[in-house]
Amino acid sequence: MYSKLRSQAVELRMTHDLCMYTPCISCCPAPHAWPHSRRITETKGLLCLAKLVETEQGELQYNCLMAIMEITASAESNSNLRRAAFKTNSPVPKAVIDQLLRVIKELGSPTLQVPAIRSVGSLARTFPARETRVIGPLVKHLDNKDQEVAVAAIALQKFVCPDNFLCMDHSKSICEFNGVPPLMRLLRCGDRAHLHGLVLLCYLAIHAGDSKALEQARVLTVIEGAEADRTVVAHHPELKELVTRAIYQLNLYYSGVHPQRQMYGP
Repeated sequence: MYSKLRSQAVELRMTHDLCMYTPCISCCPAPHAWPHSRRITETKGLLCLAKLVETEQGELQYNCLMAIMEITASAESNSNLRRAAFKTNSPVPKAVIDQLLRVIKELGSPTLQVPAIRSVGSLARTFPARETRVIGPLVKHLDNKDQEVAVAAIALQKFVCPDNFLCMDHSKSICEFNGVPPLMRLLRCGDRAHLHGLVLLCYLAIHAGDSKALEQARVLTVIEGAEADRTVVAHHPELKELVTRAIYQLNLYYSGVHPQRQMYGP
């Protein structure tokens, strides 16, 4: 009985501490928030946040998700914090990931899903190639019409960008989870989701250009169309090199002559 009361007291104290540190984390840019994030991760704070996300609702649940989002953003920019707090074989980060995935898959609230998706994206470099369970839920959100579409595309970019050592494995996983068709639909949109979808598609072309899904969707034709669209390059000049590289890589896979090229024949 005494140990149970003591455990509850400790948990209440942890919750109180989290309430104190969460505003500090949220008000700091990610690179400067890591001391506060480290303070939470060095205690049982991260596990407590995961438990509160699981058991609570409303404002407290939202605040806990926002705290996790800021902590993971700090971990993304600080390799020491990332290695210390989010070891793949540790039960604490597993509990956090489990709750983030539950929110992404089961809760129908974009307000809660957006910070969860961003958190998973921030941890992209911590997942081994076999940890494909985090890819599928993000891919499914590419088909939504709410704000989490662009957020999901940005999160998936972090799995397949060159900074991620396993970018080729993750690119293949996205294709295997049928991520190409929703990306193609996303490119027909006129909002910022179109831009993030194009970036993600270029990364897939570069790292998984031999995928049948890319060939069947005529991705080369689509990316060449984006290159020919002067407004895209004019408004986003940083895309030019990425688009050019994606086209070059696909042409290598297709050995220079491919049915997609017929549309651009003389």
